[in-house]
Amino acid sequence: MSETKQTPRQFLFKVMFVSTFGNLLFGYDTGVLNGALPFMALPSQLNLDPVLEGLVTSILLLGAAVGSFCGGRLADKYGRKKMLLFLSILFFFGAMGCTFSPSAKIMIVCRFFLGLAVGGAATTVPIYLAELAPAERRGRMVTQGELMIVTGQLLAFTFNAIIGVSMGGAEHVWRYMLSIAAIPAVVLFFGIQICPESPRWLVVKGRSDEALAVLKKAREEDRAVRELKLHFYNACLHMLFLSSFCLH
Repeated sequence: MSETKQTPRQFLFKVMFVSTFGNLLFGYDTGVLNGALPFMALPSQLNLDPVLEGLVTSILLLGAAVGSFCGGRLADKYGRKKMLLFLSILFFFGAMGCTFSPSAKIMIVCRFFLGLAVGGAATTVPIYLAELAPAERRGRMVTQGELMIVTGQLLAFTFNAIIGVSMGGAEHVWRYMLSIAAIPAVVLFFGIQICPESPRWLVVKGRSDEALAVLKKAREEDRAVRELKLHFYNACLHMLFLSSFCLH
């Protein structure tokens, strides 16, 4: 039997579904501490005072600020796909580090690294979706990506409530809440490997044949050729702008 060819719509849905797990992790990691912190702060656990509670909570935002600042540059240099692959690894080990943290200091460090991943996802996922989506679907796809952020927060609060009610007697219950974040990180890691690189990034790097192959999967063939020319024109303008900026 011959393999059924994906339609452009199916192809774009697959890419959107996989890549937005980065946004799902963004939401989950920012929301999960709401239920985990009271258990984590107990004397028998990490014994957090108010200052340490504030640090554990806010250090993720500091990491996100750094990650968002550096994420775009790294995605421009190494590609959107490789950046998302790296972020999935960072999300996984950050989640595992938080889950098994024996002390407040290690928890703060691991939350900072999770923040780096959150900031990187906040910049990379929308760019990746926008560069793959056709113009008439671009707004919808990027918006659905943003919807996954609040979906992740909703899941965090839901799992916190379920675990807190069913296992509230166990003081280490916060570790289960934090460990769940490793699951979507694994899905993102394996899923992004079957997704293509951004066609615009490929054009900028002079890999037009690969860019055209990606566009043909996401568009009708005639339109893919036209959009490749547009990507090439935009890439030339981008390089010209950067050259003039550096000269000044």
